[in-house]
Amino acid sequence: MNADGFIEVMRAAAQGVEPDPELLLDRWSEDHVVLPKGSAFAGPYRLSHTPYARRVLQALSPSSRTTRVVVMAASQMLKTQVFINAALGWIDRAPANILALEPTDKLAKRLSARVGKAIDACDTVRAKVARPRSRDARNTIDCKEFEGGAIYITTAGAAANLAEIPARYVFCDEVDRMEVSVNGEGDPGELAEARATTYEGLAKLYHVSSPTFLGASKIHSLYMRGTRETYHVPCPHCSHLHELVIENFRYPRGDDDDAAAIDRAWFVCPECGAEIDERHKAIMLPDAALGGQARWVASGQGDGETISVHLSAFYAPLGSISWLRLARQHAQAKARQAQGDPSAMQVFFNTRLGLPFDAADNSSTAQELAARAEPYPPRVVPERALVVTMFADTQPNRLEVLVEAWGEGLEHWVLDHQVLWGSPTDHPEQQGSVWRQLDDLRRTPWPHASGALIYASAYGIDTGGANTQDVYNYAAGAERMGCLATKGASQRGKPVLATAPTRQDIDWQGRRVPEGVRLWMIGTDTAKDHIANRLRLVSGPGAMHWHDKLGLDFFEQLTAERPHTKWHKGRAIREWIKPNGARNEVLDCAVGNLAVAHYLGLHKWSALDWRRLRARLIPADLTPDLFARAAEAAPVVAGNQGGADQRPAGLPGPVPLPATPAAAQAPTPVPVAPAQARAARRTYSRGLST
Repeated sequence: MNADGFIEVMRAAAQGVEPDPELLLDRWSEDHVVLPKGSAFAGPYRLSHTPYARRVLQALSPSSRTTRVVVMAASQMLKTQVFINAALGWIDRAPANILALEPTDKLAKRLSARVGKAIDACDTVRAKVARPRSRDARNTIDCKEFEGGAIYITTAGAAANLAEIPARYVFCDEVDRMEVSVNGEGDPGELAEARATTYEGLAKLYHVSSPTFLGASKIHSLYMRGTRETYHVPCPHCSHLHELVIENFRYPRGDDDDAAAIDRAWFVCPECGAEIDERHKAIMLPDAALGGQARWVASGQGDGETISVHLSAFYAPLGSISWLRLARQHAQAKARQAQGDPSAMQVFFNTRLGLPFDAADNSSTAQELAARAEPYPPRVVPERALVVTMFADTQPNRLEVLVEAWGEGLEHWVLDHQVLWGSPTDHPEQQGSVWRQLDDLRRTPWPHASGALIYASAYGIDTGGANTQDVYNYAAGAERMGCLATKGASQRGKPVLATAPTRQDIDWQGRRVPEGVRLWMIGTDTAKDHIANRLRLVSGPGAMHWHDKLGLDFFEQLTAERPHTKWHKGRAIREWIKPNGARNEVLDCAVGNLAVAHYLGLHKWSALDWRRLRARLIPADLTPDLFARAAEAAPVVAGNQGGADQRPAGLPGPVPLPATPAAAQAPTPVPVAPAQARAARRTYSRGLST
């Protein structure tokens, strides 16, 4: 009996070290895979339909020395079907645990259904797979057991789903839609790869996704880590091998940019310039194994264990999405982008080109905005603006203040960007404190192009960071002057400004004052979307203007953050990401000024409301001499027009020059808002009924 046991142990050991049977997944797929009914191209799987899939299938074969395979591709291209083919082959010839991760439960269920249908349609695999285990309250993993292992299809949303399963094969689908970190334990893709540690040298790690934003796309980072291969096809006229890229894509462009009027789309050969029609795909797409010339071309060596490929929808097989449809989508996206809405172009880049979208380059870059600066005089309110607001971003050693003027439709103009040096911990009444400097700026009149003097109607201060109580202390005493203590809330769907403030306790002169200050919540993501989507506008509602005396640093801060899309419970969520080390005080101040404008109700004002305010603020008998006097009253602040790093040596803070005429000075010692600003606020509070 012992002898029999010894023999069995030795037999099992021999089987364990026996190499896997030869498995080349490209050949195996054509021999055994059948696309089930309901598929776009039901029937036996053929690489002649998608010849570019051969490279990925070969890399996923157990005999390949490649460990990690990365596919950055357009939607409905190459990614998931290749995994299904590979999983069937692994189950048949090299069985071991397979872990498949999806960003949501819905996608996991969809993949499970596709895998189940593929198993039922594959004769060589069907008998080896047990019936799927039903789900129960203790286990949310969809498991299909087979001889030698099981395939687990689950979500990456919980660390527990990744911690207990050793797997030789790991598939991460739509990695750009997964959580950035799972329960604070790290990237789900990296956690999943850790499940393959037991199979060092044998594991296959397959990451696929269409990308999102440049700089925030995980699939693009993985792609750059590998060999960066693109599929090159021959020109049907001169046989020059080239990639199908948007730069060589052509379609008729009418003056009216009517996408529906586009009736043809084609490529031009970068070598001979000849036109390539979509019908030529039949002879361009086949690779050498199919008698063609197309091949994958690498642009990097990679890390030695990763191959990465990129594929756009231009390579979709005949009968799938056409070049004509892609041309119309591109034309529509360009038209919307020209109107200040880049969202459609982002979708085209991500889902059709399979490329990450550079929100800065395709929306607004610092250099582009600087080139569009206008020659209006700084610190003078332009003719079309009537209301002035300010917002201060709080830093440990300064306040950064942005002053803007507003007109009809929330069109707005930057009047001034100042850095007020000093610690927010200083007492508000202390001579030369940063708070006294802010009060000086608030009391300063801003000359209108007509000659009238306009004071800031309201201003806000950010309470975030280490100086929250210091801001509370100042704002509590300045609320009657139109000061708003604010805090950013980055949740999606929040209004630019909350409809009502909350009361916060403050520490004042050594004692706590319950409900001593009102705190206004700002929907920062909503405000940033509003600003970013309108930065390309030259004029009109929502357009932002800036004068040509601002430095490049101003525009770099305004465009510092990038939008990023993540997926949560099946929904795409857009959030704003600040790169490490980047400064964004100007953007925060622009967001704050938009919130103050909403506090004043300017977003609700009609053309009639603006005409009423103009009649109230600008006397009809203003003369050019009055305008000249008003220009002299413009608040000139010495040595603070650059960034926070340009403070002159020995200067404790900005000092307003004593050139303001007596008639324009605010009363002292207790400064009050000017009559016209108070009238404007009363007009809003009464529902603009006067």
